[in-house]
Amino acid sequence: MSSFKGFAELRVPRDLVKKLEYDLDRVLKSPQDQYAAFDFFVTAEHIVDWIHPDDRRAREEVRSSSSLLRITSHLANGVKHFEAKMEHHQSVADVEKSRYVEAGYVEDGYFEDPLVIHLTTEEQRSFGQSSIEATVLAKQVYEYWKSNAP
Repeated sequence: MSSFKGFAELRVPRDLVKKLEYDLDRVLKSPQDQYAAFDFFVTAEHIVDWIHPDDRRAREEVRSSSSLLRITSHLANGVKHFEAKMEHHQSVADVEKSRYVEAGYVEDGYFEDPLVIHLTTEEQRSFGQSSIEATVLAKQVYEYWKSNAP
């Protein structure tokens, strides 16, 4: 059995929160950067795994306890696996770039095309809104983990 734990100096959940802060900075600097958003939400999703590495039930309880974490889980698994097919992923209806003009009409970077997350009807009731920009959600997720990670 391997004794490999963590990744270089990323060893404990707080280390992932530091990485999350780094990824948040990238998301905020480039709201249209789907690569930065991908990194952010996948990292945020796996903090739960680092907190409860050997307790699946605890991980499921944490993820299901918060609309914020349910949305994060659905996003992360959707981007990581191309499509989130697990039955419990019922939070996100779609993710799109909000375009001011049609793609290719103007030079890239001329307008910001923020990523917008559209929530399912069920999650809208819990979260209190139908859609949210990735930058806004990312800030909320970061604040959650900053306050709650051991």
